[in-house]
Amino acid sequence: MVRMVSPLVVAARFRLRHPFFVQVVRYMMVGGLGTAVSAAAFLSLRTAGLEAVPANLVALLVSTAVSTEANRRFTFGGTVVHRWRSRVQVGGTVLFYAFYSSAVLLLLGLVVDAPTPVQETVALAAASVLGGAGRFLVLRYWVFLQS
Repeated sequence: MVRMVSPLVVAARFRLRHPFFVQVVRYMMVGGLGTAVSAAAFLSLRTAGLEAVPANLVALLVSTAVSTEANRRFTFGGTVVHRWRSRVQVGGTVLFYAFYSSAVLLLLGLVVDAPTPVQETVALAAASVLGGAGRFLVLRYWVFLQS
């Protein structure tokens, strides 16, 4: 006799056996959404007339705060976090991305004469994806203390 196992049971077993893989997939989902929100905010601010670097900083502040909380709740299962670690991580992330993404915008300006807001948005989104891998490791092993 064949015993049927519920898909929910299979999924629960998978999550227990492969927590790192599940966290990576969830982080990528949150990161993709955060990058999309940041890109949309940046593009809307740029097309409204704000200069590239200030528009980037506003979009960065909003998306970092929201994505850190989404990662805490969804990616890392609502893990209790030490407040100072979370604040240091958010502040460090904002500082890192502020300099990193501003450098990307300045470099783009050197490579492309008068880049369009769409070109700037694509460059920032690509830079965000590259920086996200390092952020995952900081969140997992220092902020949310996963083994």
